[in-house]
Amino acid sequence: MMGLVVAEVRKLTSVVTTWVLTGLGMLLVVLGSALFLFLTEFGVGEFLGTDPQVAFVADQVGGANIIVVIVALLSMTTEFRHGTIGRTLQITPGRTRLLVAKLVGGTIYALGFLVLGLAVGAILLAIAAAVNAVGLEIGGQTLTSIWQGAVGLTLTAWFGVALGALLRSQVVAITLTLVWSFVVEPAFGGLLPAVGKWLPFNALNAVFVGDEAVAAMGEMGPQMLDPLVGLSVFIGYGVVAAVAAVWLLRTRDV
Repeated sequence: MMGLVVAEVRKLTSVVTTWVLTGLGMLLVVLGSALFLFLTEFGVGEFLGTDPQVAFVADQVGGANIIVVIVALLSMTTEFRHGTIGRTLQITPGRTRLLVAKLVGGTIYALGFLVLGLAVGAILLAIAAAVNAVGLEIGGQTLTSIWQGAVGLTLTAWFGVALGALLRSQVVAITLTLVWSFVVEPAFGGLLPAVGKWLPFNALNAVFVGDEAVAAMGEMGPQMLDPLVGLSVFIGYGVVAAVAAVWLLRTRDV
């Protein structure tokens, strides 16, 4: 199994697309954090380096979860797009083992994405602290944001791998994911908020919306689940997708 995991990680890190998407994810972290830290009209008053403000920056990493979903999708659908799935299964006949290896590889990428994003956020926080001549408080809210980010991004990677195994077509999988994430769920969130907040990515995003973000959005912000409820809901979606992916991968021809 370890060899399979190493091979999956090597596949991810040897593809230029992975690095391009990761760079785009870091850009999203920078933009989200910088707007809050340096432009007071987007933030909540003056930056004082408080624990909730630091936690907000940490949440920006998890907020870029769409990047992790796409990379995870690619790790699975690329096998079908380029016809390498047959060769892969010749080397590793156990289809469930292959899927587990891809899930573990996705986990490693998700945690690496989190660490890199936190490093980028730390640099921005250090700059903001120096500009405002304040210290940084790292307390319970920041630590909660970090562990929720680790769990949320890991589950996001698993969901992406499972979705890729279900849909197989790379173009269809990515298109549907983007349309669902940026069109369908926001539409439900605006028109039927009581329903929209229970949809997969809206539920997941509730994990990464802290007190500072809620205050910044005010009453015009979307309805969100409690973070732990949102996490539980997304776990449910992930479990269903993973079970379906295992079953179909074991029963369908490649």
